[in-house]
Amino acid sequence: MNNVLIIEDETIISFGYRLQIERMGFTVTGVARSSEEAEALMAEARPDLIIMDVYLKGSKTGLELAREIHAKDPIPIVFLTASTKPEIIEGIRQLKGCHYLAKPINSDSLADVLQRMLRSE
Repeated sequence: MNNVLIIEDETIISFGYRLQIERMGFTVTGVARSSEEAEALMAEARPDLIIMDVYLKGSKTGLELAREIHAKDPIPIVFLTASTKPEIIEGIRQLKGCHYLAKPINSDSLADVLQRMLRSE
């Protein structure tokens, strides 16, 4: 029950996340670069947790996609973002079951957040 979907538009960054997450013992079920790719992957298999950037390629932001996901299924989401805009941080805080970490990501902090979120699911 440790399946993670990564939604990140930068290929090199998503590759780094994948390596970190797999080293922690999680299974990465897929990597999406856009909201459309994410929706297609989620239609195939439900992840236990989602790692997502706020800014994505495609028609939706990470916040918009998270709202749509949670309207159907309260999958825990961890936003990994470099944004410090108050409206972004507040938008994440308003979403139940969401957390965020500021980029650059510390592996220990990421592991701690993932474990806590999966335990509380």
